[in-house]
Amino acid sequence: MSARSMIGVFGLGMTVVALSSPASAELATWDQARVTELAQQLVQASDAWEQAVRKQSGGDIGSGEAELGLGTKARVLKEQSQALAGHLAKGQGYDKTHNYYRSLKELIDDTEEIAQRSELEEPTMDAWAKVADLQRQIAPYYDPKANQEAAE
Repeated sequence: MSARSMIGVFGLGMTVVALSSPASAELATWDQARVTELAQQLVQASDAWEQAVRKQSGGDIGSGEAELGLGTKARVLKEQSQALAGHLAKGQGYDKTHNYYRSLKELIDDTEEIAQRSELEEPTMDAWAKVADLQRQIAPYYDPKANQEAAE
């Protein structure tokens, strides 16, 4: 099979996959006020998470040469949450803020992995649960997979 034929078959396959995707794999209808509110709550939760990590005994939890510790991740998470909320508060919608969200989501995923490997005290776990819950609430506005996972 020639390279051109392979590309055509690949393209056809991608079209079939795209057409067979359930409707729930779409973004939630954009609601500027709601997304902004969630992002502002995420800033507050991220601040509480950072404070809880700082109070946790054991220093910079999860720190090592290969990864940033939770203390550093918590600080960056707060900063990125503030950036997203700030842009949304200025009226910037999905097109102008989705890259901020994607960076924030990657950081949350990385932090989740470190948190799962760490022995966290209950107040620290509670603070993280609030961050994770708010991220799950805002995700459908930015990630079509979030709607699909919620429907399953």
